[in-house]
Amino acid sequence: MRNWLAWVVALGTVSGWAIPETVVFMPTANRNTPRSIYFATEQYGVPRFYNETRTRCFYTQLTLTERLDFGVDFIGFDDSATRQTMANARFVLTPESKRLPGVSVGALNLTENALPTFYAVGTQTTNWGRFHLGVYRQGDQTGWSGAYQVSLNFGLDLAVEYFKFPDGTAYTSFGAGRALNDSVYLYTYYSRHNQTRDADLFGVFIAFTPLRLF
Repeated sequence: MRNWLAWVVALGTVSGWAIPETVVFMPTANRNTPRSIYFATEQYGVPRFYNETRTRCFYTQLTLTERLDFGVDFIGFDDSATRQTMANARFVLTPESKRLPGVSVGALNLTENALPTFYAVGTQTTNWGRFHLGVYRQGDQTGWSGAYQVSLNFGLDLAVEYFKFPDGTAYTSFGAGRALNDSVYLYTYYSRHNQTRDADLFGVFIAFTPLRLF
């Protein structure tokens, strides 16, 4: 059980990175709505033991400009066994253009008694969909991620993603999302662990339209 919870919390820290404009977990080089705050909530767990491993999260992200944002993620806020509070920050070095990918850098896992994770990611939109590629550094360990997402004509967004954490843990994720209305976006996913089905994850993620602050 402790191993399952550790993996659940680990993936939860990733899911907060993507607030809220995409159906991928990894950070992207997408630009923001400036001077706004985003909110999202999520529940996920190991499918075979969902009640025992269920984790609930609440995410916030403040976008100061189109290229600079930071946020605080509340992981497992309803359970002291999995409760964590983590901060993150991101800066888009070069916005995406038709010829060149966008590039952003940032930091994750900014919390007490934990090593931060630093990253650089690239995003490129093509006629066939959007591609993301990232590299991550935590202490002396390195990980990477890659993702592909596509939007269909009837409003359904699909994504497939591979994420290898710096500690060697890896997940392959499949997800689908759709805007329910002008204010709410619903995303559901299944993440397959690279070693055991007992650590596979299923989750539901709900993001809300950004609120302009000023």
